[in-house]
Amino acid sequence: MPNDSKPDQPQIDEDAVRNLILLTLPWLSFQREVLEIAKKSVTDASHVKPTENFALRQFQALMMILDPSRTLRNRLDSDFEKKVEDSYKEILPKVSSASVQLIEAQEAILATMFDALNTLRKAEQANKRSKDEN
Repeated sequence: MPNDSKPDQPQIDEDAVRNLILLTLPWLSFQREVLEIAKKSVTDASHVKPTENFALRQFQALMMILDPSRTLRNRLDSDFEKKVEDSYKEILPKVSSASVQLIEAQEAILATMFDALNTLRKAEQANKRSKDEN
């Protein structure tokens, strides 16, 4: 056991840190790939349309469940459902744009984390080799 001037501080095992880094790097790579797939699906209009249709149908189903006799819906404007659909179609591109920006921010963070951990891993390998050579 090494003589430590600060026994209150926990000792970090370099092998444990290296093992944690080795386990983390594949997960970060996987997450970057998933974000790229998500980004493509958000920016591709052919993927947005089914989502738009699903959300509108879910809204209509919810309205039918909450107001099966149309009592409340009849009190609203007669074009209420059409207005909701038009509003949704106007809002969806804005939400998609914000989603792309959020995905790009996550990609930047992941790239930085991946590079930092990879640099740390390589530095630890170099230190371990230099210790083994001495």
